[in-house]
Amino acid sequence: MSVTTKQPQVSQNRGLRRLWKSPTSRARWFWLTMSVLFYLVILVWYYYAVRTQGDPEPFTDPWRLFGIFSYVLVLVTASYSLRRRFVRGLPGKVQNWLWMHTWLGVITILIALLHENYVYVTHEYCRNLSCLTQTYWAPGALFALIFLVVSGVTGRLLDVWQTRVIAREASSNGIGIERSIEEHLRTLKYTVGRYSAGKSDEFKRACAEALESQGRTIYPDSEVASHERADWKRVQPTLLEHARLERSLVRQKRARRIIQAWRTLHILLASIALAVISYHSIMELLTNVLHIIKITE
Repeated sequence: MSVTTKQPQVSQNRGLRRLWKSPTSRARWFWLTMSVLFYLVILVWYYYAVRTQGDPEPFTDPWRLFGIFSYVLVLVTASYSLRRRFVRGLPGKVQNWLWMHTWLGVITILIALLHENYVYVTHEYCRNLSCLTQTYWAPGALFALIFLVVSGVTGRLLDVWQTRVIAREASSNGIGIERSIEEHLRTLKYTVGRYSAGKSDEFKRACAEALESQGRTIYPDSEVASHERADWKRVQPTLLEHARLERSLVRQKRARRIIQAWRTLHILLASIALAVISYHSIMELLTNVLHIIKITE
């Protein structure tokens, strides 16, 4: 007995209708402009000081001030995590804070290099690990900051790439993002179940294997009982639609897992780097700025 079930409507213009897109923000240009202007001011100040004061040292002004600016920028940059996870009542969208986090993070490392006069990068290289702990972990703090910013920029590019993968899948599959796909997949499975009701074991097995293999295993009509071939032809579009959406769901979930794995790693690295940078910065403030700790000769 044939079962007549309404066929799911497969989108015929999947590439023409955009159902979902990643949001954009004007804040990226604002924070880029402000970061570039601030860095240019510091850079002009640096070259002026080099020409007028001679040999630069990190514990003399303005190079000491450059170090203080760098540490303040590190704290401001880290405030993005505070806004995103803990104090969500702070003004501004999370995406705007992310652009602040990105661009200020980039100029932080550039200003830190000016603070050290490019020591350990262009000259007086660190030749062993014991070098990292000199001057209250100054080289260690610099390299931790460099590594953190580079990994952050790399991760940001990875984040943009995988977000576009999700956006492309959500726009082209005709349904949307994960939750919508999962709901539609359940509907398709119910449809297949209604077709399979009262059918032979071979028919049910053919439907089950088609669902499990994401459409890669579709039995030919000859392997289905002759009295069930009409229903088998009717159910095939549903099976193919299910397979197409399931592949889209897999790609979206993989992209989301990649983003989450990188963010977890970045938070771990940021915590370690912030501890090293804070130790160096606080000790320098206590010894060379506030003179609370006396340096023993």
